[in-house]
Amino acid sequence: MLSDRDAAVVGRSSQVRFSMHEDRLLSREHFRIEVEPPQCILQDLGSTNGTKINGLRVESTPLRNGDVITAGDSAFDVVVDRSTSNGTFPIYCLGCGRAAPEGFDTPEHRANPSEPVIWLCDQCESMRRRFPETHPDYLIERRIGGGGMGEVFFARQLSVNRPVAIKMMPSVGVTNDRARDYFRREMLVLKDLLMPSGQCHPNIVAFYDIFELDGQFQLIMEYVAGRNALEWVSTLSTPLPYGTAARIGRFLLSALDYSHSKGYVHRDVKPSNLLIVGPPHRPQVKLSDFGLAKSFRENEAFVGLTHQGDIGGSIGFLSPDHIRDFRDIKESADLFSAGATLYYLLTLNYPYFDFDPRRNDAYSIILENPSVPLRAHRPDAPEGLERLLRKALEKNPKDRWKSAMAMSEALKPFLDIGV
Repeated sequence: MLSDRDAAVVGRSSQVRFSMHEDRLLSREHFRIEVEPPQCILQDLGSTNGTKINGLRVESTPLRNGDVITAGDSAFDVVVDRSTSNGTFPIYCLGCGRAAPEGFDTPEHRANPSEPVIWLCDQCESMRRRFPETHPDYLIERRIGGGGMGEVFFARQLSVNRPVAIKMMPSVGVTNDRARDYFRREMLVLKDLLMPSGQCHPNIVAFYDIFELDGQFQLIMEYVAGRNALEWVSTLSTPLPYGTAARIGRFLLSALDYSHSKGYVHRDVKPSNLLIVGPPHRPQVKLSDFGLAKSFRENEAFVGLTHQGDIGGSIGFLSPDHIRDFRDIKESADLFSAGATLYYLLTLNYPYFDFDPRRNDAYSIILENPSVPLRAHRPDAPEGLERLLRKALEKNPKDRWKSAMAMSEALKPFLDIGV
């Protein structure tokens, strides 16, 4: 804990104030935090691997309550108490943390100086106008990405200073009110299923809220400071080690085991729905987009939307069950997609010979053609891992792994190979 006009260095050295000697990826003196009211400043000290705030590499930046600092293999949650010794709060921008100009005051602050003031500086108000409109409690700071299921933005929830991701679904204009209400209820039921105590499974992206603005649904989700697995694997300088693939697979299957135990099938497991954080040799994994594949394809609220981009990204990971009857797929379909996902991360190929998801015969190949053995692409792959993936990719659901837990246990022997 740091007090006013205090400073501390974090690093691997035993000589710094906050020593993390067990983290070998930290520099000896990695970053410095200095408290100079009303600001708290972080400065990277020329570290080898860099310092990130909420996933973005920084050199020097003000810290805000709710920020997450990542350095080496370590993560630090920032808690900033701005109250003064007499219990009053100075006025500061909830967006960037900048102190209000001298002499600035508001009626709310004069009436109750012991409560923080909700105020945005001109710069943050200008930034708000650069992005699509959202709930006033959220300040969008940048666009993260987008696809067939909408655009995603990084934002900060001002009332609690929490970083979040906002997925803005495509606007569909006037639709059936009953169908729209059903979609909203379905997403809230999903939240209750996956987060019954307010906490989500550690390998599932948390879903906080849903609201509608001018005919557009906006989903408020946990912000994960990482890349999706499709992008992440393309940055590796060597093929994905088998031990790392086994680690990713076990995290993914743990998430699926949890959702299946709640009676929920994901339906759209694929590399772009896996978010990867942490170092390449020891990644952490979170599975995203629960419920959206089913809702987009079945709900009247989204009739008329085209999903070509989304389907194109998904086809290579669909099970035969998806194609035969998407409405009635079971847990084993997720296991097939998990196998196809691991196969792709290991080989950068789909599991079928000469497969192209844009070809007219793509569905027929999934239904009829056997999977290509893993060792056709990776000759040094363990024979047992090849058998494991072949079983996950069986055409008949009854021939696949009986559960996510069973498939996860089968991955255990490969955790230490090539890491």
